[in-house]
Amino acid sequence: MLPDAAAVASSRERGSALLLALLVAVVLVFLGMGLLLQTSLGLEASGTDRWVAKALYAADAGVMVQINMVRMGQIGAPGTFVLTDDLNLQGLLRGQFNVAVSEFCETEPAGPILDDDGNPLPYEYPAFMMRNFHFRSDAERALGGLAGLTRAAVEVDMTAFPFTEDQFVPLIACFR
Repeated sequence: MLPDAAAVASSRERGSALLLALLVAVVLVFLGMGLLLQTSLGLEASGTDRWVAKALYAADAGVMVQINMVRMGQIGAPGTFVLTDDLNLQGLLRGQFNVAVSEFCETEPAGPILDDDGNPLPYEYPAFMMRNFHFRSDAERALGGLAGLTRAAVEVDMTAFPFTEDQFVPLIACFR
């Protein structure tokens, strides 16, 4: 007895549906992995951006420390300190930044206090003087191993007055 043509054709096609389903499953797995990788990289990149912004805030905090020291008459760079952004966060979520204030110098010689038009104000010169300073604040994240991505620097030129003679501490001059 000879097998009919339909039976022969179906025996040759046996397993093709399984092979096609397996191929579709592999393609879907690769698409899913690609989407997962893209999503996780996006979240990582946004987290890195957050740490860079926090490093900039930490460098700005170093600038504000130096400005307040100048306002109190304490001339000189405060050096290095550690700034922690939020004590309630745990582990690597807490940002600890090493902040260093450097390059503290006087940008021009001390002079009389001037008004907006550049005219000396009627303060007793040289008893009261105006001083001009330059300094730099660098901040770098102390945890996490992302040192290259979590670094920021801020440079400031500021004018402070009135300074009396007892507040004159010698500084490096960065003017020529």
